[in-house]
Amino acid sequence: MRVNESRKRSLLKAISFRIVEIAVDTLILSCFIEVFIAAGLSIALEGICLILHYIFERIFNRINYGREVK
Repeated sequence: MRVNESRKRSLLKAISFRIVEIAVDTLILSCFIEVFIAAGLSIALEGICLILHYIFERIFNRINYGREVK
């Protein structure tokens, strides 16, 4: 039996994690620079990371190492 995550699940995980990271990044960066600049930088960087995270999830989904199906 093989278990795979759907593309929708991978995308939802990537997006939800990035939303949390944008909030944290903005909070940290706003201590050093203006809030609007911090938010813009956070959104741009996390957008790139979102795409990379999604691709990584799809590739890693094909690796069965450490996965158990009961």
